[in-house]
Amino acid sequence: MSDHNHKRLEDAIARRDRAARKVQQLQGKLSAAEESVAEIEAECAERGVPPDKLDAAITQLEKRYTKAVTVFDQDIADAEGKLAPFMQEDR
Repeated sequence: MSDHNHKRLEDAIARRDRAARKVQQLQGKLSAAEESVAEIEAECAERGVPPDKLDAAITQLEKRYTKAVTVFDQDIADAEGKLAPFMQEDR
């Protein structure tokens, strides 16, 4: 076998080995991701939120949060208005 053919064979073997290592690495990442998904789905089910309805639950929670912050802002503004006569600012 010529040196050129031998070098081509060695290069091909090295590429194959790199590809095999990459496949193993990606399989490990996939396995970890699948485990994470299973844990999240179990946590969702535990909290009474079906995983397939998670987007709707998040939207509902965002609306409730926005409403609560708006009410909180209004309550603070009301309190500040009521305290204004008693507050003296240094000028």
